[in-house]
Amino acid sequence: MKSSPLRRTCRDRLRQLEEQGLRMPRPFDAPQLCQRVGAVLGQRITLVGVPMPAGAPFGLTFFTDAGHVVAYEERTSRVHRDHIIAHEIGHILLGHRALALDDQQASQLLMPALRPTLVHRVLARTGVYSRGEEQEAEMMATILLEAAARDTDLGSAPARDDAGPVTDAALEARLRHGLEPPPR
Repeated sequence: MKSSPLRRTCRDRLRQLEEQGLRMPRPFDAPQLCQRVGAVLGQRITLVGVPMPAGAPFGLTFFTDAGHVVAYEERTSRVHRDHIIAHEIGHILLGHRALALDDQQASQLLMPALRPTLVHRVLARTGVYSRGEEQEAEMMATILLEAAARDTDLGSAPARDDAGPVTDAALEARLRHGLEPPPR
């Protein structure tokens, strides 16, 4: 999917949510964003920092009857953590539902040292998203973080969607720090 239609899809969704009362915390505050998104959607969002095993994603969202649990890699920079959480919130805002994994896949991905039946019993369900959903969540994360940095409305558009290389120094710094290896 091209950047412009993808951005438009995410902005349209954010405009809908703004009309329902969603406001971006400025400066960006992940727990506050989760509280605000949860209030608008009528679903509790709980953040849980965990040391993710090697080979696992940096963040995961678990959909439960009581709401959502966003697990994120706790051993990383704040900038990277904020991006991970914003990405997972993107999945929630866009209404993505993960494809179910079987017990063996979930165990291998999340907790390779634990028995599959124990992981299934503890987590109940988890899954993976399509490539398109991952791109949408990534774009949503970018828009959320840009909005917090630029002090603009969530759904407002920059001058051009296809502006070319990133020139915003704050965004460049976030990317640079977000890609650095976590401190040991």
